[in-house]
Amino acid sequence: MKEYDFSIVAHSSRDLDADLVTEIANKLYDLGADDCTVSSQNNAVIVSFDREAHSYSEAVMSAIKQLKQFNFLTVKSVDAGEFVGLSDAAELSELSRSALSKFSKGERGGGGFPTPYLRLSGKAPLYDWAEIAEWLEDKGLIEPELVENATFTRLINTALRLKSNDDMNKVSSLVHEISIA
Repeated sequence: MKEYDFSIVAHSSRDLDADLVTEIANKLYDLGADDCTVSSQNNAVIVSFDREAHSYSEAVMSAIKQLKQFNFLTVKSVDAGEFVGLSDAAELSELSRSALSKFSKGERGGGGFPTPYLRLSGKAPLYDWAEIAEWLEDKGLIEPELVENATFTRLINTALRLKSNDDMNKVSSLVHEISIA
């Protein structure tokens, strides 16, 4: 087994204070989650895990299952780097920020670096980490498992956003519409 580090962001329907954070931490411990810490920030519950599992997806899914035991929490996302700046991508890939900056400008790596998705005109545009990971793996700079984990994070976060049938139907309609456009 391998240890995987990630955080889960959740929304609480109850007032978020130190007592509630402690209550969540204690109940998680009682549920066998002795591999996490609970905190709050910006009106969100953040549960950071150092979980041993056979795979990253198994680790994440088991953590989500434990958090679903709380009827007042809604899991919003897995915070393991879905949309990242170049500094975050450097940390995740264990490459330097300078190297990633040069890749993004086409100064190194032969071109074809992924295009940012968000905040393109800002100082720190955001990229899809899975796309960067795929590009880096193609260049032999990171291991395939990192790409698998990044892709799973993107997929699980999409699934978490589309939990309701109404949302799924709306997205399906939009996918159909842009496919024929």
